[in-house]
Amino acid sequence: MNDQLFNDEEITNKQFINFKLKIGILFLILVSSFGFPANAVVDLGEIGVGARPLGMGKACISGVTDATSIFTNPAGLAMNDDFNLISMSGTILSDINYIMIGASDYSPMGKFGFGYLNASVGGIPITTITGSGSTAAVVQTGVTDYSSSILFFSYGSKLSRFLRGNLDNVAFGLNLKYFLQGFSGGGATMQDAVGNGMDADLGFIWKYDNRLKFGLLFNNFVPLSSGGKFIWTKNNETEGIPMAARIGGEYIFSRQWRALFDYEQGRGSGRPSVWHTGLEYAPTSLFYLRTGIDQRAKATTTGAGVDSNPTFGVGLKYFGYTFDYAYQRVGELSDNTSHFFSIGFVGDEPVYDESGVDEDIKKRTTTTVPVPEVVPKPELKTFEDLPDGYWAKKPIEYLATLGIMGGYPDDTFRPDRQLTRGELAVILVKAKGFVVKGTSKTSFSDIRQRSWTAPYIEVAVQRGYMKGYPDDTFKPNGRVSRAETAVIFARFAGLYVKPKVGSSGFPDVKKRHWASPSLAATRSAGFFEYLSGKNFEPKAYLTRAEAAEILSKTSLVKKEIKKLISGEK
Repeated sequence: MNDQLFNDEEITNKQFINFKLKIGILFLILVSSFGFPANAVVDLGEIGVGARPLGMGKACISGVTDATSIFTNPAGLAMNDDFNLISMSGTILSDINYIMIGASDYSPMGKFGFGYLNASVGGIPITTITGSGSTAAVVQTGVTDYSSSILFFSYGSKLSRFLRGNLDNVAFGLNLKYFLQGFSGGGATMQDAVGNGMDADLGFIWKYDNRLKFGLLFNNFVPLSSGGKFIWTKNNETEGIPMAARIGGEYIFSRQWRALFDYEQGRGSGRPSVWHTGLEYAPTSLFYLRTGIDQRAKATTTGAGVDSNPTFGVGLKYFGYTFDYAYQRVGELSDNTSHFFSIGFVGDEPVYDESGVDEDIKKRTTTTVPVPEVVPKPELKTFEDLPDGYWAKKPIEYLATLGIMGGYPDDTFRPDRQLTRGELAVILVKAKGFVVKGTSKTSFSDIRQRSWTAPYIEVAVQRGYMKGYPDDTFKPNGRVSRAETAVIFARFAGLYVKPKVGSSGFPDVKKRHWASPSLAATRSAGFFEYLSGKNFEPKAYLTRAEAAEILSKTSLVKKEIKKLISGEK
């Protein structure tokens, strides 16, 4: 198809640039070569993936967790439970219009996302070469427009969702991609230059600890024989979409500094491997400075080469909204300078003090009212996803108003979301009203001192509500089964648990089950009234709504709810 536009064997790169043929410049950016035997199919993710990653040299496989993950590594979706939006626009070489739009949100089945990329350029000359030797000339025979788009359908989840709580620090993600590209106009010369295709991306992120993460991504990993292909509509010509493999990492030095790197291999036969490196500096929680090196393959007189292109960026974040700018220059041409702008929403991320404690939570837990007083009854806090008649609506509203359990920035509670062990520790400690301060050490090998949940976990363990595992781990990101819930809440409420019981109280839990004694005690206390007449399902995971319901049945929280209703503070 390329030979219909220009014959790059009969015209030098210098002559081509002098003629300012826009389509050639487009393929220079997208395919990064004149001499490479590159496919005509273009993966737009190679141009830009959001202004924040672009400002850091496109080192983004492990360090991006908002909706930008759709275009970088879909496994990152599983690292952020908030609703996310991202958009980016820019003009490449003053001619090529580029836009990106993405959205993702949490569901009980995992995080789902949708994305759209498009690059287009109009008024492209269709040329032919007449004559030969010194009389050779490039003659324009028509004009065409070019557009390339990709639709993304994304999913991300932690592996623990499918492995009964194991590997909670490993996330995976999958992109299904639909390609649509081609030329419009230009008469018979371009009539077959339109096509579509499908492929997929597969990604993983391993969170080693709160400072270090590693990522792995396979772009367009579906082989042609299995459906990963692009088909030119008119003549039904089929070609594969070049695969690329990327591995990378992120290291957080401090609250202000983080470094990222990616190593990429693939993108077609003859393409050299390239590196992407980046730094991000946050002098405040509102302002960010970024820089990086974005390597790209290029054609040279001796074969394939690599350009190391500097990138720069700045960003603002205010109440979860982000505004980012990135500067990028490709190769040695001064015209190859591009500017990109992104606007997005990343959610309400916690701000930590130097000891690793969430400053907002610290303020709430250290504020006390020493003298009881009678005040007007407060208006109960409610949420958009709690319809009238929802079975746990009142307990959730009571606990939210008391500050024991909170919602999300989009005014939702997400009652069906499953709780982690770390989150449950925080809720239990806050329900007791303990003043929590930063901890100088942690008792478990998988909890960092600077983790905001660390001091709550220490208190929960010291008080005997929860325990760690024999290998000196706590598994703060592991989910809590209903069987574990019975044991934990029996300890929390100080219930008497008989060593042996005749029945657990539920038909699907035998009396010999390890949690039967605690289950019998908590059932007698009314903690599981909402399961009356149903099976207990001991392996089912505890949801936020269930935690609110059970907590509202404990004597301590009952008293707080009674004070709230009566207007006593």
